[in-house]
Amino acid sequence: MNTQTIGLVILVVILAVGLGYVGYLYSTTASIASKYMVLQNQYQQLQSKYQTLESEYSVLVTNYTNLENQYMSLQGQYQSLEGMSNSSMGMMQPEFIPVGEATITVNATQGATVRLGNIIAVIRPDTYVETPSGQILSTYQFSIIDYILENVGSTPMEMGMGGSPPIYAFAYAVNGQVSPGYTFVNQKGKPQAIITVVRMPSTWTTWTWLGFTEESNGTLISGHYAFPDNWVYVGSGIFVNYQFVKPVPWVFVYTGMSAMSMTVYTSETTPNSTEVTTMETELVPISIGTIIVNATQGGAVAVGNLLAIIPPGTYVKTLNGQILNTYNFSLVYQAVYNPSYLNESGMIYWPIFAYAFAINNEISPEYTFVNASGSPTPVITIAFLPPQAFYNPSSMIMPTKISASWTWLGYAELPDGTLLGGNYAFADSWLVGDDYIVNVVFVKPVPWVFVAPIHGLTNMTGNMMSMSQSTSYSSGGYS
Repeated sequence: MNTQTIGLVILVVILAVGLGYVGYLYSTTASIASKYMVLQNQYQQLQSKYQTLESEYSVLVTNYTNLENQYMSLQGQYQSLEGMSNSSMGMMQPEFIPVGEATITVNATQGATVRLGNIIAVIRPDTYVETPSGQILSTYQFSIIDYILENVGSTPMEMGMGGSPPIYAFAYAVNGQVSPGYTFVNQKGKPQAIITVVRMPSTWTTWTWLGFTEESNGTLISGHYAFPDNWVYVGSGIFVNYQFVKPVPWVFVYTGMSAMSMTVYTSETTPNSTEVTTMETELVPISIGTIIVNATQGGAVAVGNLLAIIPPGTYVKTLNGQILNTYNFSLVYQAVYNPSYLNESGMIYWPIFAYAFAINNEISPEYTFVNASGSPTPVITIAFLPPQAFYNPSSMIMPTKISASWTWLGYAELPDGTLLGGNYAFADSWLVGDDYIVNVVFVKPVPWVFVAPIHGLTNMTGNMMSMSQSTSYSSGGYS
């Protein structure tokens, strides 16, 4: 094979290889082009969807902007109307407008009492005031204030029942201020409640009102019902509260549901003549009211014109030192048989009636009312009697304290509850109220005899003197 032939063969081979490679390149390019067309079609579809979504988004943004503008416009209108109502008209806010007030100066160590209409407040001895700044006041002005109500609705819904409509309101004030920033406290700085006695229908109760502001004229503006108050119903339209420790308002409301008294009354006792062998003085029970007292909760009972209040935290200590957490407390109203005159400081006094406390049916100085620490603590007595019966009404100065009764000791208790014998032991001190008097020192379940002076009888004959009982001013720990 010559050189030309060899060259031709090589050329043919090269051409064959080149054509094969060109075919391969063409085939590869066609495959890529096909894939590219598919991807381009997908891209165009996604781009179309994106443009659709973008258009919808623009519509939503436009709608949102319109709604936002409408909201801002309505909010501006509401704020404008609210401002006009509150600042200009002022007709939609609750208002407590003062219509009556009774004020007394309180010496914290002595206590005091004050009345306004159907409301009596008893400020027990050792009741101080803590101010918002933390200062402790031992002397202060204490007031009861009555209010008429404007724009005050019914109480919140209770137990699925409709709210109770308001009637009127009252509040306590310290130095003219009605504010929850003040607190009534004892000497140790612990809250000590004002004892509140109210005459009202059995279908009434009260709610505490908070969130108010006090204007310079005494009107209370704004606020809301906070919670219902707990009252002890003792019967005859008398309610007692011993939880109020803040000078804030309380709203009387009509509930439509009658309160129930827990007092059990015993019928009149007829003296048993076979037990009486002498003409000694007898204190005969004529009416008894009894309640079961839980010492931590306290209680109250009324008989006739007398009201006994056992504040929460009042236990009973027996002669052997036992502390009773639960006990029967009785208020015993007594008639005085074979009465004896009392001759004191040249004045003749005549017994009117008597009463006593009883623990588990016993009238005995062996029992003592104590607090949780074992220290004597008094049961409060309110006697609805005109104080003028116990002092000279011609006096130009109204006394703050009087001796309306005398503690009676030295008696024997008979099986039927009659107290046989005894004598006047010492005079009792009572705080003077408006046609009522209050005792805040009795710590023993013993009798007390109310006496009234017989004016004009100052010189005693020997016979009358012999009828008088000897007297002593030592309290003997009974008050």
